[in-house]
Parts: sequence; structure tokens; C-alpha cells
Amino acid sequence: MEIRHLRLVKEVAEKGSLTKAMDTLYLSQSALSHQLKEVETQLGAPLFHRVNKKLVLTGAGKIVLDSAERILKDIAHTERSVKKYISGDKGTVRIATECYTCYHWLPQLMIDFNNEFPNVDIEVFPQSLTEPEQQILNGELDLAIASTVVDNPNLKYTELFTDELMTLMPADHELTRKKYVYAEDFKDESVIIHSYPLDSVYLFKNLLIPEGITPKKVIPIQITDAMVQMVKAGMGIKVIAKWIIEPYLQDKALDIRPVTRKGLFRTWYAVTLNKEETPQYLENFIDHLRCNIAGICKC
Repeated sequence: MEIRHLRLVKEVAEKGSLTKAMDTLYLSQSALSHQLKEVETQLGAPLFHRVNKKLVLTGAGKIVLDSAERILKDIAHTERSVKKYISGDKGTVRIATECYTCYHWLPQLMIDFNNEFPNVDIEVFPQSLTEPEQQILNGELDLAIASTVVDNPNLKYTELFTDELMTLMPADHELTRKKYVYAEDFKDESVIIHSYPLDSVYLFKNLLIPEGITPKKVIPIQITDAMVQMVKAGMGIKVIAKWIIEPYLQDKALDIRPVTRKGLFRTWYAVTLNKEETPQYLENFIDHLRCNIAGICKC
């Protein structure tokens, strides 16, 4: 028994004849008669009696009608849900970022986005991800904000913004005498990082490891305020995005210097699956990311 048979039984039961069912099923009477005979043969039972030129459901027909109404209702609901999903009217954005300090922009972004897409939920995975691409490929995330590009044709990278990393230190630190901080300057310092492994830390991956430099000590601290207080107390220095640290520089006990003469810059990307049928709301969410984050995080 096929969906067309269920639609036939439902329409004929409501209209009382094949002739009247023609208007909604868009088939000729002979074609509908053939379908009805086909399904009755498959089931081995008549579905309608002819009473006074009207088709009336048999007991078997009532069983089929009950199933038809339930199944066709489920199919219609599924079709509407899929159309809403594709049109960007309904869905979920599961997001994470490898930049642990980026979440402060999220509340305003969610307000702006939900004004446009009130039926789209945003689920945040607040843990810092060193390899968010794998979560996207596994279907665990819809979008990640990352600064590393992986050569994989199944992933799409949309550029969001570029920021500059600066060296944060106490105002009386001897490195403040220099205009720039170079790789060798970190050799005798305690360097504060967000978390291990070191090859996931931008400073180490892009400067210290290639230069063969190992700091005197590495201290993992995940909370920005705590990290700033440790730097202020002279317990270490920290390489951090300029836009993150600028609000703290009102404290004259702190100072910053560029990392090398050419600077240390990061480009951030929105990472998604590379597929043809991307929901419109996901594309719009990336646009909101670009507007909100780039406005806050620009160098």
C-alpha cells in the first residue's frame, strides 16, 4: 500500500464518490478506479460499498482510513518542518569557539539574531575547542569560530575578522623598554596561557616553537580577570588579543608591546559543513557574527 492509496481512501471517504475525488487528486475517474481496485486486491478486502450511488466505507475501509488520516497528517507535518528548516524559519545553531574570551559578545548577538529568526534556537558549547572541525564533521556542531584552517573539502571557512596579539606585562617590566617583543625575549619569562597543549596556543604554534624557544615557565590560567591580576603582580606575561585587553589598560600598572616588528596577527573564521543545502538562518547567523564580532574585536 502506497501514500497515493491512502490519499485516495481519505478523499473518497470524505467526498463519497470517485468523481468528486477527481478535483483534489487531479486524476481521471478511470485512473482512480484502477488505484482503488489495486489497493483492494493488495489487501484482499473491499474498502467501499456502493449505497445509493455513494461509496461508503466497509469495516476494512475504516481501518485503512484511520491509518491514512494519521500517516498523512504526519507526512504533512514533516513536509512543513523541512520547508521551515530550509527556508531558515525554524532550526538550531550549535556553536563553539576556540577563543575562550569571545563569549561576551554572544548575548547581544543572540538578541539581534532572534529578532530576525525567533524560531531558531542557539545552543552554546562553552568549552574551549582545539579541534572544532572534527565536531562539525561528526555532526556535533553546526558552526565553530576558529583561527586555524584545515585542508578538508567537507569544511567551509568564512572569514570574520583579524585581530592583533599583544604582549601584556607589568608597567615596570624590563621589556617595556623595548618597542617590540621578540621570540628570544620569552626565554627567561613565565608565560601565562589559557590551556594546554602548547601547540594549540597561537604564540607557541606560530612563533616560539618555530624559533625553538622554550619559556622558563608556562602557567595555564583560564579566567581573564585572574590572568590580568597575575600579570599585574609580576607573576608572568601574557600574549593576548589587543581588543580583549584594552579595557584593562586604564590601569597604569599594566602595559603592552607588539609581538615582533611585523606583529602577530590572527584571522578568525566561521567554520561550517561545505554543503549545497545550507539553511538560510545559518548564513544569516554568520552575517550577524561578522557584524557583531568584527565591530567589537577589530584591531
